[in-house]
Amino acid sequence: MPYIALAKLHELHDGYRQSLRLNGKDLLLLQEGGRLMLLLNQCPHQQARLDQATVNGQWLRCPLHGIEFSLDTGRAANPASCQGRLQGFALVYEGNTVGVEVD
Repeated sequence: MPYIALAKLHELHDGYRQSLRLNGKDLLLLQEGGRLMLLLNQCPHQQARLDQATVNGQWLRCPLHGIEFSLDTGRAANPASCQGRLQGFALVYEGNTVGVEVD
């Protein structure tokens, strides 16, 4: 599978965000608490973009309706507000970059 670099490691820091489109999907690369994540840039509740979401510790808050999702499990803090989960993607580190392998 081909590797596609998304960012150079020296560019990353807590608070880092990059919206990108890859294979027809809107994605969000973000780093919080020293942890780098690649998510579908879409709230599972009503598909709002998450690039303007706020992050507080391990919780990401959707900017549209304020629903909070765990960055660990992807589930909503209050399951009654949303049964969906954040969709994450595996990252691959290669040399001084981080990226994904695509089909």
